[in-house]
Amino acid sequence: MRSEKICVLTQPLWNNYGALLQAWALQRAIAKTGYDVVTDSFPRRFPSFWANNIDRTKRIVAHYLLGRKSVDPFPYYVNSRNWERISVNTKEFVRNNIAVVDFFEGQTMPSRDMMESFDTFVVGSDQVWRDSYGRVESYFCDFAKSTNKKRIAYAASFGLGNWQFDSKRTENIKALADEFQAISVRENDAVGLCKEYLGLEVLNVLDPTLLMEAEDYKELIAKADLKPSEGDLMVYFLDKNLRKQEMIKQLEEKRGLKAFTVMPKAVLGKDTRRCSEACVYPKVEQWLKGFADSDFVLTDSFHGMVFSIIFEKPFVVVANKQRGMSRFVALLSLLGLEDRLILDSEEVNFENISTNIDFADAKRRLSELKNLSLQFLTSNLEN
Repeated sequence: MRSEKICVLTQPLWNNYGALLQAWALQRAIAKTGYDVVTDSFPRRFPSFWANNIDRTKRIVAHYLLGRKSVDPFPYYVNSRNWERISVNTKEFVRNNIAVVDFFEGQTMPSRDMMESFDTFVVGSDQVWRDSYGRVESYFCDFAKSTNKKRIAYAASFGLGNWQFDSKRTENIKALADEFQAISVRENDAVGLCKEYLGLEVLNVLDPTLLMEAEDYKELIAKADLKPSEGDLMVYFLDKNLRKQEMIKQLEEKRGLKAFTVMPKAVLGKDTRRCSEACVYPKVEQWLKGFADSDFVLTDSFHGMVFSIIFEKPFVVVANKQRGMSRFVALLSLLGLEDRLILDSEEVNFENISTNIDFADAKRRLSELKNLSLQFLTSNLEN
């Protein structure tokens, strides 16, 4: 094991399957090169009873007295006990497969001792630079400003195709980015954003999940105690609506498939305020098995699309412009699979969508990109 200690900073390791697996894959890729690596788990912390009451009072005033009807006056506050219950399987996956550290320890800045315990910080992947998803400056390593700590961004994503920061924050982010040894991003749009707003030439690389092979994920599946998949049409929708429900029915009828999903039956705080077994997130490995067992995949998720490609399953990905389309278009264009993308408002005739995909060509392109991506990672860790 090399002496250099690395900390990966990414999105919180909570209940998002794609986020968990990209964190696992990036740590695994770094560890394979011989480094001592851990990932910031960013554990969820819960406001006190009094803090929740203050927030609720402000919401009631905003809703009823100020007329801001979009503000929910009586939101549901998930407590630590309920969170532990619904996260039991995802937390087990992290505990068994990802070496973690609570890097920020609930603060904006890490302690000096914590920061000094690492030599290198790797930022990425996922939407770490999306302003609405977290404190972006943390993912530009403002805590290490003007230090000799090595900083590398691997497949970092802005999430959107447009610049999200005002001139003052842009100036600050640019100064922080200038101290990185190397920066790579996940989407081609981000290459242009970095050049225009940060004055940097950066490389477009693969999401970490694509650095692994299907066999790596099958190993995870094989080690877990799992149930048989309940159908042959894997459905993974993050945003549900009537239009998507119609798509599921159409595919079932046109292709003779049985739809199934690997998600909680009810989302706590959204579908129900009663924490029950229905709210528990299934095992990460069960989610992976859903892709491995399916004959067709219907998804609106970036990582749902990614694992369809990894397991070579015919798929359709439904894009939502509000969530951002850049990452979908970027990967599908690189692999020559643009025809698998549809808009959620688009009328689709599933009889005209082929179940045959030339995965040989896609994997050939993917192999070249994988070599380029791994070379970026390993060479910048070593230099």
